[in-house]
Amino acid sequence: MDVTKSNFKKLLPEILEAIDSSSFLAVDGEFTGLNNGHNITAFDTPKQYYSKIRSGALDFLFVQFGLSVFKQVKGHERYKNKTYVFYLFPEPLNRDAPDCRFLCQASSLTFLAQNGFNFNKLFREGIPYLKQSDEDSLRETLAEKSRIRANAVQSNNQTIPIPKQFQPAVDAAMEKIKVLLSPNFDKEEVHVEKCSAFVRKLVYQTVREELSGKNICVETKNGTLVARRGVSQEQLHKEKQEKAEKEEETIQDAVGFATIIRRIAASRKLIVGHNVLLDLCHMVHRFIDPLPEDYLEFKEMLHTIFPKILDTKYLVSEALSDLIPSSHLPGVVEAIMKSPFELPKIDAEENYSYEIQNEKFHNAGYDAYVTGLSFITALRYLDTSKFIKSPVDVGAIQKYLNKLFLMKIPDAYIDLERRDRSIQINWLSDTTAWVALQDRSSASKVKECLEDRPVSKSPGVIVKWYKRYSASTGTVASSPRPNKRKLSGSAPAITQKTLSTPLPPTGGEGDRISKKRKSSSIELNIGTIFEETENGSEALMDLESCASAEGDKVNFTIDQDWD
Repeated sequence: MDVTKSNFKKLLPEILEAIDSSSFLAVDGEFTGLNNGHNITAFDTPKQYYSKIRSGALDFLFVQFGLSVFKQVKGHERYKNKTYVFYLFPEPLNRDAPDCRFLCQASSLTFLAQNGFNFNKLFREGIPYLKQSDEDSLRETLAEKSRIRANAVQSNNQTIPIPKQFQPAVDAAMEKIKVLLSPNFDKEEVHVEKCSAFVRKLVYQTVREELSGKNICVETKNGTLVARRGVSQEQLHKEKQEKAEKEEETIQDAVGFATIIRRIAASRKLIVGHNVLLDLCHMVHRFIDPLPEDYLEFKEMLHTIFPKILDTKYLVSEALSDLIPSSHLPGVVEAIMKSPFELPKIDAEENYSYEIQNEKFHNAGYDAYVTGLSFITALRYLDTSKFIKSPVDVGAIQKYLNKLFLMKIPDAYIDLERRDRSIQINWLSDTTAWVALQDRSSASKVKECLEDRPVSKSPGVIVKWYKRYSASTGTVASSPRPNKRKLSGSAPAITQKTLSTPLPPTGGEGDRISKKRKSSSIELNIGTIFEETENGSEALMDLESCASAEGDKVNFTIDQDWD
């Protein structure tokens, strides 16, 4: 269902009720551009990643929002679905509303056009919106105008002499107004145009002096002096109330689509999106409040507003990579339509949903719908219980909640509930990988720990400083390889090293990284890396010994130019 400013008010109660009664909500967004700053690199920390989004992506416009509402039929695995496509454009509804400036990226607009985006509908029928701070500013502006009008009425009670040069204009205005006193005059009001603000003030005081008790009301509308007869005090009070109600309606019209996002936040429902970080940043920044500069404050803010988020790109990459080789949304949709997956039964109302086979990728409504469908399908595969549960209660997804996938960065994600990890692994081959420490100050401690390892009879592991490796090979850190696994930990900065080994280490305690290939595999077990304490004391580290099949210790060859 397309939603524009022409039908938004009519559909709003229905949409709000659908949100409140939903089992979960799938979302997607389309924008006028993606990046106006520094590109993401393979070794960016989550903090740096967020900083680049905040500085380089949020000046683009959020032009289409897809909301797919899924409601589980009680006691069944069926779902009812309604999908809405909102066209969004921040048209200022009056001179007091913010007049938005925004960026466009040519490639993004071309891409939207190639995928059938309706720009005429966007600019002519786009729904306006205001974030909370802009709404507060608009309310304050209108309140200030009311105070000015009230003060003007009080100041009008003070008589001032009429300057000679303004007397003809005042006399002409009064002559027009006095015709209202004639019983033969068949109109209830007269307009006096081309009056300056000062002349209008002089006319107000003249009417008060000469026509007191004659039931003549004078006011200004759009710069024109309007005089009416037969207006009682009760009618004036009623008109004042109606004006206040109209101003409130104007504010609500200006808030517009932001009402939807605020209700989603208030509902505390599970939000499902595919590669959803950018969408969430825009949802908060455009419709709620500006994103903070501080990364930790951002995590807290986002988790407070949307406490339950499921990124299907992260879910697929982590839990289903063997069955779904491509985590790109079209690749996911293609995979879930085949065995061993089974699509859920969806009861969709006419004009409110899509057919998965009728591909409309990059339409925000279709993308939101198939994202929700992918989530349910993955959930049914992962959940081995015999009980029919609400999606948010299924134990199989709990460890994937509130973790946001990071594009182009290996072995990294934003964890909204916990501290981010300290180690990233970027595999270059089956035996060589970049190891990135987000806390650069830990590098010297890593060196000490590796140097303390016993000498091995085997060739062992060679550790090189990234800069020396790059100088010798003429290479730089590349984007991550498609297959990846995770290490746990947390820290703020980054240091890059290479780790290479021909040995097949055995399993053991600690966090695990695995790299899978058709012909070979490697597993590295690394013990807990304790982060720097809050009082700044030096971090402690203990690397578990890696052993070969014969139980030999690994020999770590250390680059002495370690930085």
